[in-house]
Amino acid sequence: MTPEQKETIKALRLEGQSMSAIAAALKLSPNTVKAFWQREQKKKEFCKHCRKPLEHLPGCKRKTFCNDKCRYDWWKSHRHLIKHHTVYSAICAHCGKKFESSGKNRKYCGHPCYIAARFGVP
Repeated sequence: MTPEQKETIKALRLEGQSMSAIAAALKLSPNTVKAFWQREQKKKEFCKHCRKPLEHLPGCKRKTFCNDKCRYDWWKSHRHLIKHHTVYSAICAHCGKKFESSGKNRKYCGHPCYIAARFGVP
């Protein structure tokens, strides 16, 4: 397959042409066109959270998320994937509720209890 054919496949595919129509226009096998398009799609990487295409900078670490908000939201919804070595049980200094933490010095069950205890907000 020539570089011109590859560019034509990309352009026609982005216009919405079917694989078989592109193959017929370029006189190629439909399987050749499909295989090329699938390889092209694998080259593109997407944000784990919002599925937007990622743009990588040369010489830098490969990105997994498009921004910090997506990273925080993804980890918040996938807490079960975090591997903590030790889990400590504690009682919240503000509300008295029992909670588990990976750090043994944690005093509050969450940020709202910390703010309420620190600034006297009920």
